[in-house]
Amino acid sequence: MSYFKENIVIGGQFREKDYKNLFEFRPTTNPWALQNGLNFEVAVGPDNLQVRYARILETVAYVAVDEDEFGKPVLQKWQIKKLWERVESV
Repeated sequence: MSYFKENIVIGGQFREKDYKNLFEFRPTTNPWALQNGLNFEVAVGPDNLQVRYARILETVAYVAVDEDEFGKPVLQKWQIKKLWERVESV
């Protein structure tokens, strides 16, 4: 089962370390996110109907939780307990 409601390829999922929540992520095409180095969308919110933009590494995710007065993302650092990524075959 996918947390994303659309039929879009899932990039992977991770378990956040502190609260043990499971999040799915997928690549983003959003220009603002990409300009700010945030290359993924993370499913969040009630019923996972919302997305937050993020940069996801092996042990940490930098998740945009707001936007400052200059249009730059306000990032939260989420520690990752377990990361799974889809590997595309060539």
